[in-house]
Amino acid sequence: MEEKETKEILSKIQSMERELFYLKEKVLSLSDQKPTQKTVSLDPKNQTTVTTISEPVSIEEGPNWFIQWIGQNLFVKLGVFSLALASIWFFYMAIEEYWINESVRIWIGILSSIPILWYGFKTRETRPYLSPSLLGLGIAVLFSAYYSGYVWYDLYGTETCFIGLILLSLTAVGISYAEKSEVLFGFASLGVFLSPILVSTGQNSYPFLFTYLIIWNVLFFLIRKDMPWKVVPLLILFANHLIFATWADSKLEESKVFFPLMFQIGVYLLFLIREFEILKVTKDRNPIFTLVTIGFTLGLGFLQSFWIFGIFYPTLKPFLLTLVLILFYALYQRSLKDTILTEYSKKTYDIIGLYGLPLIISVIVMGMTGKVLAFSLISFAFVVTIAATYSKQMYMYLATFPVWFFALFYIFAFTYRSFNEIPFVNGRFLIFVTGSLYLVFSYWYSRHFSTFSKLFLYAAYPYFLLGNFVEIYLGFPEEKRLFLYSISLILYGLITLVIGFQKQIQSLKVIGFVSLALVVTKFYLYDFWNLALGYRILAGLFLGITLIVTGTFYNRIKKETT
Repeated sequence: MEEKETKEILSKIQSMERELFYLKEKVLSLSDQKPTQKTVSLDPKNQTTVTTISEPVSIEEGPNWFIQWIGQNLFVKLGVFSLALASIWFFYMAIEEYWINESVRIWIGILSSIPILWYGFKTRETRPYLSPSLLGLGIAVLFSAYYSGYVWYDLYGTETCFIGLILLSLTAVGISYAEKSEVLFGFASLGVFLSPILVSTGQNSYPFLFTYLIIWNVLFFLIRKDMPWKVVPLLILFANHLIFATWADSKLEESKVFFPLMFQIGVYLLFLIREFEILKVTKDRNPIFTLVTIGFTLGLGFLQSFWIFGIFYPTLKPFLLTLVLILFYALYQRSLKDTILTEYSKKTYDIIGLYGLPLIISVIVMGMTGKVLAFSLISFAFVVTIAATYSKQMYMYLATFPVWFFALFYIFAFTYRSFNEIPFVNGRFLIFVTGSLYLVFSYWYSRHFSTFSKLFLYAAYPYFLLGNFVEIYLGFPEEKRLFLYSISLILYGLITLVIGFQKQIQSLKVIGFVSLALVVTKFYLYDFWNLALGYRILAGLFLGITLIVTGTFYNRIKKETT
């Protein structure tokens, strides 16, 4: 009886669920919002309905965002550009037909900038992408109109024109700072850099030019700290160096060194200090433009200093350029000191640490020659390896390998033999020995830092052996060289084997074994058929004794381990 009542109750519940679902569909169909519904019926015994409501998707969030951007942004800018182009054509025709005189032309240009500036200012909140372009266009029109009165119609003098252009540019700088607009600041910067060039008659004082540019760079230095700008710093950096290069191409040799040098040092320090400060903020987000700006600041500053020092201080050029690099690394270390490094930001700073390496090598190369240069190169490679290991900077550590390759190749290729040199007792062989020792020490010091350290060890012995071969080739007659090559392989192979067995250093065992294997191969494939009888006997004697000693060591080790 109870079972029957339970079934009746469940049946009534299911009936009520169906009725509720019907009423819900009725209400939804009568409502104003008509969302799309998907109904999924499950097992009839446990009838449950799932309704999915799909909301309408905004065109800005959907796949048509590109169309939205073209319609709202690009079309508007193209329309502004088209109107400006049409106005310029009409203005040009009016000038050609002489419908308006000179002063009216200037006033038309000035007055036409007012509505552009007004609309750009009015839409700074509603059209954030359009407003800076309109403000920049208005300032450019005003700037051009004012300058036209000077260059075409002589309505005012040089000083008046220059002051007016500067006031316009500084006004634009102030507006861009207030609005935090990078685009508008770019227009203002263009006016600042163009003003002295446009009004110059070729007789202006370069001390005034460089003083003016330094003042402007100080202003940018103060403004930059509050602005997340990316492209403008690069443009201003290039503008500084472009103006200097244009002037220096014809006037540097005739000038005095103070103002050009102070300008370069000032730009160099201002940009490095400010970009290192900006890097502290951007290091964990998007530091690419900051890194590029720092790199170009160092590179361009080094090149311009090279130019200046080459003319005024040619004998001191390597030393003075070294000071430029020391300044860079001093600011680099100062920035590191106050920074909490994450794994990502550490890689960023590692990249910056590599910027000076090619410039340091160029200073070494330009300041020395011959064996002194070779010794300086391997010493520099060794010092950089130790510094990279000490500071735990993997990028710098890996960058030492091409430096090592260049240094070791230079020793082999360009340290020519001098007259009256005694084989194995000369500066060239000493440099080979020093390079091999540097490689061993680099391995020993960095063996716990990186697995790449084994490359130093594997290069040390072959390079030392190469030095011996060079001495044999340059210091002995041809008939003795093959025999001495074999003796060198036998001697050093035996020494490395003995040390390897005594100290249980596997890498030395391998090196010794390979050396003796080369001797055996060389003896039976080449020496046996080409050496003179006396040298053949000596080579066979030394090789036999060495192989017996080697076999004795291996047998002793076998007995000790079994």
